[in-house]
Amino acid sequence: MLINMKQRLLAASLTLLLLMTPLSARAEAAQPVVITDAAGLLAMAEQPEGNYALGADIDMSGVDWVPFAFSGTLDGAGHTLYNLTLAQMGEETQITYDGRHRGYHTVFVALFSSVRGTVQNLNLLNVKASITTDQPCFLAGIAGYLAKGTITNCSVSGRLKITSTAPQCGAGGIAGFGRGRMEGCAVDAEITLVTINPDQYCEEYLGGVLANGSADVENCQVKLAGYSSVRGYVHNGGIVGLSDVNPENKRYFGFVRGCSVDAVISFFEDVEDRRAYCRAYVGEIQNDDLTVAGNETVHFESRESTDFSRILLPDSSEKPIYNAIVTAPRCKAFGYTTYTNAETGYSYTDDYTAPAHTPGEWEVITPATTEQEGMRRLSCAECGELLREEAIPRLIATTSCTLDQTSLRLPYRAQMQLNATVLPQDATNSNLHWVSSDEAIAIVDENGLITATGKGVAAIYCKTADGGASAACQVEVYYTPAQWMTRYVLFGWIWDA
Repeated sequence: MLINMKQRLLAASLTLLLLMTPLSARAEAAQPVVITDAAGLLAMAEQPEGNYALGADIDMSGVDWVPFAFSGTLDGAGHTLYNLTLAQMGEETQITYDGRHRGYHTVFVALFSSVRGTVQNLNLLNVKASITTDQPCFLAGIAGYLAKGTITNCSVSGRLKITSTAPQCGAGGIAGFGRGRMEGCAVDAEITLVTINPDQYCEEYLGGVLANGSADVENCQVKLAGYSSVRGYVHNGGIVGLSDVNPENKRYFGFVRGCSVDAVISFFEDVEDRRAYCRAYVGEIQNDDLTVAGNETVHFESRESTDFSRILLPDSSEKPIYNAIVTAPRCKAFGYTTYTNAETGYSYTDDYTAPAHTPGEWEVITPATTEQEGMRRLSCAECGELLREEAIPRLIATTSCTLDQTSLRLPYRAQMQLNATVLPQDATNSNLHWVSSDEAIAIVDENGLITATGKGVAAIYCKTADGGASAACQVEVYYTPAQWMTRYVLFGWIWDA
């Protein structure tokens, strides 16, 4: 009986050990890959299903970014990607997003061409996108296509522009087209959609958060300057451009709630039946089950033009000359340059630089001595944050000081250079102090240069600044025969001269 009990305990222990090993391995594998530079972001494309977290703000200036489909988890941890340029197309997908229920081969441009996973706590600062395309296209800050993914607590600021010759195009601050969830996001963007071919029909979708889709949008804040000039239907919304029907013919109970909007949207639409949609929250609602509630309009303007020849682009000017004003970075604020066109008053920001502290003066906490090291610290002069703390090396005292001459004779008004040797050579303070015992006979400057000033004998002393060593040189000053003759035989004024 006892043997059976021992066997059972042994078997249970082995089973527990086997179970714990893979659990430990899985726990280790679940730890996110921490990304601190642009190279790490680019590497995500090789494993888009992975678990990632940012460990620092990252400057994306000069990075050739190619959008890719992301299905993993990215936690920005409150960090910022800044100066991201979107100039390349991402994946192509056939999707349905208009009232005709047609499928379009569509390309997507954003940080990620599509998001099927989760993106959270990420800030995009100064996104710059200018896309010219003859394909249906959706442009956004984070997800070109939100494929039932989730984007929470993210922010996007910048300028997004599509120049299209295609029959469909759209742009949103957070997502272009999508079905999923966006919560707690903030947008401060300029979005421009323009058709360059006046003979081309183009249906466009413009939204502060989402251009087109059946998504849940909650507790988002939008500041938007929107511009669209197309020959086709326009769907402009401060939050969502078009809330569409479910392509699978299933009822979808989406919502837009708890959001705030500060937006001005200027647009032109040219179709026979003129069905222009431009509203503060959702431009057009095709899904009757969409809930729009609890939103706030800080400010909203809809500016419609009836003249296609009137260019609605924000930066149109006959004199495209911009004045630049640089705002230096602060402790917790990015630096940037503001460009303003004097003719139109249009301005934008660019060239962001990382936050930077202003170093103050070093503060000695513990002075160094010949017996032990000291300590000092450097803090920001503006906010007081500790920037650096370091040890002060132990003091090395001087042990000896010798002069190249210990005695010399100088004629009146002559000069002579004394040279000192201080040991050890790595002494902390080997500076020298020079002094004369009688400046009526000889003076000495801070470099050891002696000048004879009168007949007699004086001593020139040399002492190290730390007081550890000293030396002396005796100086005898005499008159030459010519000087004696001048002083005692000729007139005194000649001597004084």
